[in-house]
Amino acid sequence: MAADAVQIWLAKQQVAELRQLYGFATDLIGTGGPAGVEEGRAIYRRIFAADARIQAGTSAVVRGPDAWVDFVRDALEPYSATQHLIGTQRVDVAALPDADGRGGRADMQSYVQAWHAKPDGEVWTFIGTYHDEAVHTPEHGWQIQSMQLVGVSEDVRQLGSR
Repeated sequence: MAADAVQIWLAKQQVAELRQLYGFATDLIGTGGPAGVEEGRAIYRRIFAADARIQAGTSAVVRGPDAWVDFVRDALEPYSATQHLIGTQRVDVAALPDADGRGGRADMQSYVQAWHAKPDGEVWTFIGTYHDEAVHTPEHGWQIQSMQLVGVSEDVRQLGSR
């Protein structure tokens, strides 16, 4: 395998991991209590650029990982449990970083199915697609510079018991 092919494969894996970590961090922020919020914040600071442009649906654009933590915490506050399942991911590497670690760019699309349970047993299921632009810097490696979550479908129902 050519060296460029290996570098592209590695870049795709590193970019895809950003979205996988995002799902984990979001659930920590949503239902992990104060310690979970802080653990999720640390992960968001790793995966998002400091000035990242972040938006879900038609919400206002939020800038940076700390502002996104606040948005997510407030949005998930009514729920007693939440789980973000990240499915199909497609990463296109537009440019590999240079020898100094600068200039890397990639686009990623990831499917999400997220369910959110309220204490009364009502469950909201959301299905959507994340559209991300990632950049590579020598200081932080790959990070999401821009995220747009687009909803596809949703459903509300009561949880059953077994």
